[in-house]
Amino acid sequence: MKPALPSPELTWLPHRQPYSDRFKDVYRSREGALAEARHVFLDGCGLPQAWRESRQFVIAETGFGTGLNFLTALDAWQRAPHFNARLHYIAVEGYPLSHGQMRECAERWPELRHAVQELLRVYLHPQPGFQRLVLDGGNVILTLLFGDVHEMLGALEAQVDAWFLDGFAPDRNPEMWTPEVFAQVARLSKPGARLATYTASGDVRRGLAAVGFDVTKAPGFGAKNDMTRAIYRGTETNKDALAPWFARAPIGQGNAGHAVIVGAGLAGTATAHALMRRGWKTTIVDRHADIANEASGNSVGVLMPRLTASPSLDGRFYATAWRTTLELLEHFADSGISLSRDRCGVLQLAVDGDDDRLHAIADSGALPEPLLFHVTAKEASDIAGCALSQSALYFPQGGWLNPKLLCTAMARGAHTVMGTSVSAVRRVSGVWEVMDEQNQLIAMADIVVFANAMNTTAVPELTWLPLAARRGQISFLNATSNSANLRCVLGYGGYLTPAYKGRHCLGATFDWTDDAFAAQSVHARDHNRNYDDLAAALPNFAQSLPPEIIEGRAAIRCTTPDHLPVAGPIPDQAAYLRDFAELRHGHPWARYPRASYHSGLYVLAGLGSRGLVAAPLAAEILASQISGEPWPVERDIANALHAGRFLIRDLKRLKA
Repeated sequence: MKPALPSPELTWLPHRQPYSDRFKDVYRSREGALAEARHVFLDGCGLPQAWRESRQFVIAETGFGTGLNFLTALDAWQRAPHFNARLHYIAVEGYPLSHGQMRECAERWPELRHAVQELLRVYLHPQPGFQRLVLDGGNVILTLLFGDVHEMLGALEAQVDAWFLDGFAPDRNPEMWTPEVFAQVARLSKPGARLATYTASGDVRRGLAAVGFDVTKAPGFGAKNDMTRAIYRGTETNKDALAPWFARAPIGQGNAGHAVIVGAGLAGTATAHALMRRGWKTTIVDRHADIANEASGNSVGVLMPRLTASPSLDGRFYATAWRTTLELLEHFADSGISLSRDRCGVLQLAVDGDDDRLHAIADSGALPEPLLFHVTAKEASDIAGCALSQSALYFPQGGWLNPKLLCTAMARGAHTVMGTSVSAVRRVSGVWEVMDEQNQLIAMADIVVFANAMNTTAVPELTWLPLAARRGQISFLNATSNSANLRCVLGYGGYLTPAYKGRHCLGATFDWTDDAFAAQSVHARDHNRNYDDLAAALPNFAQSLPPEIIEGRAAIRCTTPDHLPVAGPIPDQAAYLRDFAELRHGHPWARYPRASYHSGLYVLAGLGSRGLVAAPLAAEILASQISGEPWPVERDIANALHAGRFLIRDLKRLKA
């Protein structure tokens, strides 16, 4: 079982001062916590003046604690006049407070009431790893890194403008003030980044100077005579923790521009939504007459994560993706946008001796208990409203929705060009021209994102990408008086939804196909397979249903060999094969140049049958890379989605 995050052992001293029994130290000065935060950290980093001309500003903190430094920065940000600006706030915390403890601490600052309400709305279930929280209508992004400070900073990719070093005192919590931590702070800093901390410890000042900071003493707060301020004078040289073949693509411009997105399914519309949140103008081009006309066009899509029993990259990706998708759906719900969503929950049933694996998933800590429970057969029956003989994993926030409506919601605000196929793109005077099949200009853009599933490989820049087609067919059948009692989605390899408008959705096949056009025809044999899968897993329930299928739909899912999406810049295949040809000999990274890319070209594809869950996070990763923002996931997860992984794999296997 994944260990829970350790507690700081919060207690309260007289005058309601929070204190950590674990570290034997107070969280804040006795002489005014809010005034201290403003003096030490905001004034110490020259804020708010330093962010006034920024389209995007990144603050990073070591030691989130009670959240006061964040709340102080959020309050100052919201009071300052901005136009389409975004604040990224990153904080590392190894010993997080619970939601209740955070609320209890925050009640001490009534002048920050609005900021406190914003934080408590999203700060719910601290969990090891990266958690990205969206505030202020998307203008403020809080990324919490829960875990060991060195490990968490080492997994982060960001360019930080200002640092708040605020762990407990160096003699009480030395792990927060090591040379290794300072090296990560330097790696993540922009040239000219400012840093402030309450301590004037000589070891801290010498440690910062050793990694490239100009360090000065400044007047401290209250009874403290001195504090430390610093400016990063280092360079970018040798700072990159990315392997050369996963190096960041150059960012073409500092401000948001115009993006053409090819494909109007989940991948394309999620990309448009993620870029529009960052101020980009977007144009979606699709060969069909309407949005979500292929695999994303089903009227029913089941919402449940794909988790693994043992630690894995795909399990970590989908656990994070689940939370991202839930946040997006709540955003649309708060905006009054209907997605025909039924939050009925999902029971993933134990079939074929699967109970041990489901127990292991629940015990892994991949999702906290409010998002995931292991339930007995009796508990599952009570949840479902019908008799079940299997134990299960229960996802209370799961259920189903209409994917086409979700795509339509994500495409709001984008210009659309429908019924038009993209045949090629060409670079002219630093701008991409997007051409149709008659070689006529469709649009010009700063960047182009290919998000059109199997058709992604139709352009010369992506012919090498190893995508494969999988045919999926869903079936609809009439509900009966007995089956109408079903209250949640049942998953058993296939799935069955509760009755909606008098019918259940049953799915889904997942078969290899070489003929994408013919594969979209509906076949009676696959209706029978869907029904037979239900009967094998739930024979009693199947007997309560009529075997006659009343309707169905088939579509193509685009998959990759490792079942993870592709999201990121498009590598220059010829340059990869040339520059990394010696990989088979195991030379160290320093022997290789940085990866070469087709400037301004990106891809998001290979969502498989999990597009509803995978698309929002994959699009956030892509949009963060395009915009030069901090990455929303650990580096190894983003690398696992990098298109170049397949070229590198083949080089290492002597296939290229």
